[in-house]
Amino acid sequence: MKKSTKILVGLCLSFLLIKDIPILANVPLVRNKRNQVRCKPSGRVMSPGDKRFEVGSLICDGEKLEVLDGGSIKFLCFSTGIVLDLSSGFVSSNECAKPYSSDSVCRIDSRNFCQRTRKGGEVGNDEPTIIYPYHIPTLKPRTEVAWLAVAGATSYTVRFDCPEFAWERVVNKTRLAYPLEEKALLSGQTCKISIFAYKNENLMGADQSVVYLLPEDEVKRILDTVEQINQLELSPDEAALDMDTVFISRNLFDETFEKLNNVIASGTTNPTIYRVLGDRYFQAGVLDKAQRQYLKASELLKTNNNPTELKNVQEGLKVINYYNQLPTSR
Repeated sequence: MKKSTKILVGLCLSFLLIKDIPILANVPLVRNKRNQVRCKPSGRVMSPGDKRFEVGSLICDGEKLEVLDGGSIKFLCFSTGIVLDLSSGFVSSNECAKPYSSDSVCRIDSRNFCQRTRKGGEVGNDEPTIIYPYHIPTLKPRTEVAWLAVAGATSYTVRFDCPEFAWERVVNKTRLAYPLEEKALLSGQTCKISIFAYKNENLMGADQSVVYLLPEDEVKRILDTVEQINQLELSPDEAALDMDTVFISRNLFDETFEKLNNVIASGTTNPTIYRVLGDRYFQAGVLDKAQRQYLKASELLKTNNNPTELKNVQEGLKVINYYNQLPTSR
């Protein structure tokens, strides 16, 4: 090839590369896994319309969302579990409100906050401690009930007292599915759950809790958000962690336990899944299960370089150890 021809080819290639630089610079970023960002993400882009970030991308706190002129995007805030509609130019990702702190939920970062923490266990209790539902709110109009066994008990009486109806059943197991023949829980109402342990005819102990079926409009909002997450076709781990933010924002422990445990049952080796599940069991006051999740996360982190996650796990184990030295309170 002649020298002049080589020069001409080189100039053409240079022109093509220079011409394509703006195009490459405008290619939307895709960061849909938590290990792809060096931050604790504040939320996720849920719909098209951002100039820099593709649908499904995670956004770090303090980053800017540049919404295209005349358009809008949907953005899932992890601190609130709510999807926002964002528009009109650059919008800070800290649009998300700070997490709401409820006195009924323990926090892993507070050692004087969990007044109903229980250590857990299987048998030997002097009362049939209710362990399901884990918390007051629920999406289920027919929630099952479970409790810890009382050593020596021969039967248990389960009773639901609601504003417009009541029912009870006598069983010899420690779990009861909501009877299909009984009236379902009513939207927006609270019912009292009572469990009585008997040895033959003698009452040995009892425990009480309450359950609250969320209003229909709130249930619809939560389920709509879950469906939007499903439509992103994220990995099972990422979808479960996103749904956890939605459920836990309303103290829906039963739902987040189910989702995270399903991912674990499928064989995940993601330490974040185990650590988050440990956090949720701690918040629900089930310390033995929380500790098992933290220990599993710690084991996985031996082959996974994630200093931030390791610090979270170590803090969780430290707090568990602190509580295990205290008398169990209810």
